Amino acid sequence: MSTIKKSLNIIIFVLVFLAAAAIVNGADAGIDEYTIYTIKNANKYEHSIEEMKLLVNNMQNAVDSEKKAIADYKASKYQDDINEINSQIEQIKFYNGFTAVRGPGIMVRVSDNISEDPELDIMERIVHDVDIVVLLNDLKAAGAEAIEVNGKRIINISEVVCAGPLIRVNGEVIPAPFVIIAIGDMDELYDAVTEEGTYAYELKNTYGMEVVAAQGYNLTVREFRGINYETKYAEIIKEGEK
Repeated sequence: MSTIKKSLNIIIFVLVFLAAAAIVNGADAGIDEYTIYTIKNANKYEHSIEEMKLLVNNMQNAVDSEKKAIADYKASKYQDDINEINSQIEQIKFYNGFTAVRGPGIMVRVSDNISEDPELDIMERIVHDVDIVVLLNDLKAAGAEAIEVNGKRIINISEVVCAGPLIRVNGEVIPAPFVIIAIGDMDELYDAVTEEGTYAYELKNTYGMEVVAAQGYNLTVREFRGINYETKYAEIIKEGEK
């Protein structure tokens, strides 16, 4: 019996081996060369897609970087334009007296006639608006860059008019003595109110008005704070209009 059993085991082993071989061969028979090529190409395409994704990301980063650079340039350009406009505004404010300024110049004190001569008429004893206007014009002609009278900045629309025994400047009445501060070349300004033949010299030496001038290296002229000024006839010409 043992010999027969041994023979059967050998036969079963051979049959199992053949069956397994058949299964393997059958599996190989189902995977042809086209399938293998397709699988290889799929792997290749997958790799290419990853490369394309990386390329797209790099391009997007480059675009974002370029956009940021353009935005920064525009912001910088706009800031430069804003700075230039602000600078022009400050210059306009300066030239039109809307900023306080400091510098060398002179201080002139003008007072009414202190003479006790009874023959002098009251109108001959006081300083008039025309006297101040002429003095201001003389100082401007001498190169004054900024002027004030009793703290009132004198600009191109300032009014210096008579108000009885007083003077009205920029709509406010001020009494004598009148203190004029002018910034500019000290020597030129000083000569304009002290040299013989000047209006200030005549006020002092001919009409007896008190006129005292002194130079200063660090005088201050206040900014214009003034009047409600409205144009009735002049109109702004817009760019491009004739």
